[in-house]
Amino acid sequence: MKPQRSYFTRPHRLRGLALPALLSLLALPACFQLREPEPAAAASEWVQPTQIDILLSNFITAVQRVNVANYERTFSGPNYRFVPDPTSAGSSPALFANWSVPEETTYFSSLRRRTATGTNNTLTLSDRRDQLYTTDSVEVSALYQLKITQLDTAFHAGTLQGNIRLILRRRNNEWRIVAWRDQRTTPGLCWTDLKKYFSSH
Repeated sequence: MKPQRSYFTRPHRLRGLALPALLSLLALPACFQLREPEPAAAASEWVQPTQIDILLSNFITAVQRVNVANYERTFSGPNYRFVPDPTSAGSSPALFANWSVPEETTYFSSLRRRTATGTNNTLTLSDRRDQLYTTDSVEVSALYQLKITQLDTAFHAGTLQGNIRLILRRRNNEWRIVAWRDQRTTPGLCWTDLKKYFSSH
């Protein structure tokens, strides 16, 4: 598959400042709510993706640990697009019409909320093939098997299978996923079904 372009004030003087004013300036930091730092364990799972294999390893680890922050980091900004399996998309084509990074984060966060603490998924990629377009653009195709363990009993599938095709691009010496096409390979459910369910539940 050939990648598509669509993818796929002036300064103030402090002279003569009174003591009360100084005290109020010192108290300013208390007015802002600081963001809690990312847990050390989660941060340590991310490796700078200077190589294709490192990016794929980051992706696999994020999926297995259901690490939302690192999962989101594997994708490239507003140009990223997900192309669903047409059979699984079914009667919901509008859901995937403009599926980008925010939608990836929404569904994956929903899955995270329904995953028990300490539970890991299993993601295996096999029969991988890389097609180099340029030194900074490559397509990775592989068969995947994703085994998930989550608490929503309405979603019955524990194993998802299909073909994953990723367009990867390098910018500032870091690889990111800019497009993802999913295709079922068995009568069972595939990754599109997982995204479809957890994006709305």
